[in-house]
Amino acid sequence: MRQYFNMAIVETFHLQLGYTVFVGSIQSSNRIVKNTKAKIFIDGNFFQTIEISGEFLTNIKHPQGYRAISTTDKVDIDSVFVKQYFCELKEI
Repeated sequence: MRQYFNMAIVETFHLQLGYTVFVGSIQSSNRIVKNTKAKIFIDGNFFQTIEISGEFLTNIKHPQGYRAISTTDKVDIDSVFVKQYFCELKEI
């Protein structure tokens, strides 16, 4: 049975290469996230469906266990926004 991930987003970055990166804690899955689809929810309400490009992997683990997931889809959520609202990524 496949484990779907849920991410509580705590930070976003918009990179010049066209990627949006979501940073946060992932519940429900320990696997490395690869190409998949996910829905963005804001305060529990559906916002947008996106294509996930994959997970950014580093040799150093974040002290709080945060992970980074990227997309090339246009997402109008910035760092200030995720600090004001509860934003989640849920794999579908």
